[in-house]
Amino acid sequence: GDFTICSQGEDVVAGLVHTLPISEIQRKHAKSPLNNSLEKDYPEIYNRLLRYVRQLIEDCAYPNQEIEFTFEGPHADQLFILQTRNQVISKAPDYSVFAVPKRELKLLGSGIGIGKGVVNGIIAISRADIDKFAGSDSALILVRPDTVPEDMDLLFDCQGLLTSRGGVTSHAAVTATRLGINGVVNCRDLIVIEQEGHCRIGEISLKPGDKIALDATNGSIYLGHYPLESIRNLQ
Repeated sequence: GDFTICSQGEDVVAGLVHTLPISEIQRKHAKSPLNNSLEKDYPEIYNRLLRYVRQLIEDCAYPNQEIEFTFEGPHADQLFILQTRNQVISKAPDYSVFAVPKRELKLLGSGIGIGKGVVNGIIAISRADIDKFAGSDSALILVRPDTVPEDMDLLFDCQGLLTSRGGVTSHAAVTATRLGINGVVNCRDLIVIEQEGHCRIGEISLKPGDKIALDATNGSIYLGHYPLESIRNLQ
């Protein structure tokens, strides 16, 4: 899961902020160095939340839950559960991986992967870009700083998603996952200059139509396109 400090829940859901990991395992396995986690910095909140989760799943036999919570301070009695619902889990029957050695991939940046597998595509930043490249043979990767509700109609016409902010619980990430769209969110090195119609990842400038590849499994973004092979998901 993810959380943020000194913000509202809508900021997380709308993907307007850089989110932080819930657990230390998440933090230590993050592609970008992170100093904070709920478990490390707010242990009372983390342990109370974990207790509630175990009560629901282990004691009451609920299926896995999606839990929305807020906390007003570091102490356990300052945690509030806003809502909880059954988690929707779906597995694709198969997925793609790069059919080249990792050393041949030109890494641009990384974030939090959503979905499963990889996608080769071309950058689209606006509706005009989507309309312009709609007839091409390449998948369209929607590149946005964040994904406000007005961007949702853009997502439905794309096959990939890349954002500079947001987390796995944002509306865009959840929608993309349920549509079977692979993506990477919360790429902190991504800067989208919407007014000028281009973007930058680190020192590399990119424009609509440029080729990139996303690995939703590990959250990596690569320059160019690469051969793919299909893997059957037997789980």
